[in-house]
Amino acid sequence: MTDTTTPTSPHGNARSARVRYRHNEGSAARLRLLTAAAEVLAEEGHGEAAMQSILGKALSFLSLEEGLLLHVHTDGLHVVASQGPVAPVGARLPATGALHEALQENALPLIQQDIHSRLRVGRDKTVGLEVLVPLRFHGRSAGLLAMMSARPAAPPNADDLSVLQVLGTILATAHQAASKPTVRAAATASAAKLKQLTSRELQVFAMMPRGLTNAAMAEELGIAAGTVKVHIERILHKLDLRDRTQAAVYAVDYGFGG
Repeated sequence: MTDTTTPTSPHGNARSARVRYRHNEGSAARLRLLTAAAEVLAEEGHGEAAMQSILGKALSFLSLEEGLLLHVHTDGLHVVASQGPVAPVGARLPATGALHEALQENALPLIQQDIHSRLRVGRDKTVGLEVLVPLRFHGRSAGLLAMMSARPAAPPNADDLSVLQVLGTILATAHQAASKPTVRAAATASAAKLKQLTSRELQVFAMMPRGLTNAAMAEELGIAAGTVKVHIERILHKLDLRDRTQAAVYAVDYGFGG
């Protein structure tokens, strides 16, 4: 009987072995990243040092040199960790352009190559690769993990991005846990401010998330449009808010309108 099996060449065996090795190494690296992040949070808590350490581990995972960890606040994105010639810790960045896109509901990691990055400081803002990973907590955007390289670099593969999304969830959860005392204190202070509003001002305040005009509010309340305008001006002053948009967001946070 004739053996019709095609013999495997030594080169083919070596190539297959290299593919298996790279696959196994990649899987091990992904597991190490998540394990290391969990260990940092368990040992160091949720402070700036812990966030800086995790950012460094994420950059090493992708072999990138520069990055930031950004948390969402009402006035933009705040830098809580940074490495390289990028915006420093404590800086505030407006959530516009690619940053805004990456913060949208159900947004996936955003990969950009050969761009001018708003995250870099100094004259040279050119980066060969920028990766923006959303931080999500219960479906809501909590911030971004931004990583980049000045030089051209290979983008992360699908498996790497999946692991980075898991890391993003871990970081978002850690941020929520760390901010609870602050949130409670802010809520107490805000509740005290709301007590400054009269019953009519509170009615107007509750309607603001609906985006109604002064005339529409006036019709519902049975008062003059000019009176509504005065109420809104007093609301902004008493609550120390910039404009109607900020007041509407503030109202939604308290469960009004929407």
